Amino acid sequence: MGGDHGPTVVVEGAIAAAKAFNIPSILVGDEQVLTELLKKHPIASSLPISIQHASQVVGMDEAPGLAIRGKQDSSIRIAFELVASGKASAVVSPGNTGAIMAAGVFVGGTLPGIARPAIASLIPKGLAGTPTVLLDAGANTGCQAFQLVQFALMGHHYAMAALGVSKPRVALLSNGTELAKGNDVIRSAAMMLADLEGINFIGYIEGRDIARDVVDVVVCDGFVGNIVLKAMEGSVGLVLDSMKSIAEKNIRAKIGLWLARPALRSVFKEKLDPSAYGGAPLLGLGHIAIKCHGSSSSRAVMNGVRVASKFVEEKVLDRLHQALTQLDVKVATMDTEGATGWSRVFEKKSVRPRKEGATTKKSVGGEHGGE
Repeated sequence: MGGDHGPTVVVEGAIAAAKAFNIPSILVGDEQVLTELLKKHPIASSLPISIQHASQVVGMDEAPGLAIRGKQDSSIRIAFELVASGKASAVVSPGNTGAIMAAGVFVGGTLPGIARPAIASLIPKGLAGTPTVLLDAGANTGCQAFQLVQFALMGHHYAMAALGVSKPRVALLSNGTELAKGNDVIRSAAMMLADLEGINFIGYIEGRDIARDVVDVVVCDGFVGNIVLKAMEGSVGLVLDSMKSIAEKNIRAKIGLWLARPALRSVFKEKLDPSAYGGAPLLGLGHIAIKCHGSSSSRAVMNGVRVASKFVEEKVLDRLHQALTQLDVKVATMDTEGATGWSRVFEKKSVRPRKEGATTKKSVGGEHGGE
């Protein structure tokens, strides 16, 4: 029931997902409102779509924790309870991000060792290929080194399972590729990741490399990640507005844009439009949850449902559970006390470029963070 456009786009997205992918959905919210919306689509009666009544809604500007505890019949809380009871497999919502996070933690908890889940957003690459996974994209504004390591592991398995990348290149976002760059948290996380087996850690990358084909998973805290995400969205808008402005003033430019229209539509609609990717998974929750943008269209909701179904099919939660358990075992064998202890151990070491594909430049991951 949440989101900037209310339940209308959610109903339309569920119908589209059922038609295109044959994925069943349970619409959670005010039964009367949802029934009226479904009546506007005659085909809905023949699709695998049902309704679960919820009398309360968490607003986009409400305090998440208080709302989830105070509104026990809110649509987002009921949605997670359906998953917890086995009646559903995942939650997809364009509603209040904090409320989705709070409801997920309150009802289903988190994976072992996870203090707070991370939002994983997809960033399109300039060249052909799978998009880059950016996490955290806004759930945690301050992180310790051990949390960044957990984010890296979760992003690694997300890229493998959901995007089909066989050996994801994982990097930390920093203000340079040299060893001296970054803060203490970034450097400690780099030391930890350099020692982990089974993860292709390539070192540091800079912001300009996120959309280039040099990395598959970019790790940072949610404060930085959210700014990066919104800045990139604004950049796409800047390009579009600039093109429109030039076309309005120059007839030759207008003709040129008209001739290039099919190619431009393909680029902006299929590659740069966030709705093409559906939504961002909240990695680390005990249940699958896909957070769609607050201003999502029905297309974005449809693709969010598709992503959720992919998570179920690929058993992403099982993979994350196994990886995090192995990480906890590694910490225990090092005879440390959690993240702080591990950081103390690694502070005595130095990060070195990997032998495989290492460059002559003294940096963690090469000039552009490549292998």
